[in-house]
Amino acid sequence: MTDYEAIDVHVHTYRTREMGRQAMMGRGHADYGGTVEELLEIMRSAGIRRAVQVNMTPVADMRDAALQRLPAGLAEEEREEALARINQELKGRLIRRNEWTCQVSREHPELVAFIGLDPTVMTSEEMLAELERCLSLGARGIKLHPAAQRFFPTDRRLFPVYERAQELGLPITFHSGPFTLGPNEGDYAHPRNFAGLLTAFPRLRVVLAHLGFGAYRDAEALARQFPGLWFDCCGLINGTEPRPPLDDEEAAALIRSVGVERVMFGSDYPWFDPARDAERIARLPLTEAEKRAVLHDNAARLLGL
Repeated sequence: MTDYEAIDVHVHTYRTREMGRQAMMGRGHADYGGTVEELLEIMRSAGIRRAVQVNMTPVADMRDAALQRLPAGLAEEEREEALARINQELKGRLIRRNEWTCQVSREHPELVAFIGLDPTVMTSEEMLAELERCLSLGARGIKLHPAAQRFFPTDRRLFPVYERAQELGLPITFHSGPFTLGPNEGDYAHPRNFAGLLTAFPRLRVVLAHLGFGAYRDAEALARQFPGLWFDCCGLINGTEPRPPLDDEEAAALIRSVGVERVMFGSDYPWFDPARDAERIARLPLTEAEKRAVLHDNAARLLGL
């Protein structure tokens, strides 16, 4: 346990340990399974006051897998009907995951709910309706993953969602940088691709997870251009492929370069250990006030906690 109270703005939760281990695809760097009970115990022992569930459903990969299982000889009309059924099923899975995430937050108020939306299987109108529904269930933000979901941040299908989130002051956490768990990561989430979004929606509360995930110079440039942009430090602190962790001096210098007042602690649990990552931040060559800002105060300010 550190001497600092902490808020972890980047965790993933699962109904069962088996589901969590399956989601990690063998890439976990700690022997965790992602259950709510496990996370709460870690938080209690590590002095982590709140955690943000940034849950999303990898619809694109699921749809690819379902399409590959279709018989090869389907007529075009039959294939279109099958695709419509697949999309409907996957949309249902996303909605059920959102419901569960919000239910967890109601049962355990220390776990904040961010919900997923996906333009692959939802129209703009459906995404807006799902957002409003989840807000009524207690959601406090949105999680989008351009790389896993295969869209660019400036995809106009999401503009109505951005507009509504901007109107409500609702934060949106985006994965930024490379993505190592899927075959089609492309260039979707590179930090440079967020400039158009931030220009079009200057009051939108955007959080770039992973601080660019290795594309640190690009993240620094974006931070200089958009002073209202936020970051979490998953990957910067614990490190993972394709980038090793930064050493203490490098990590502290990067945090100060983008702005200590807008960098937040995130662990990416269950891939990584929140307690260990919080301790790492507490050891960085930062001032006491800077450590408190990254570990707790910045997130409390963004989330109104």
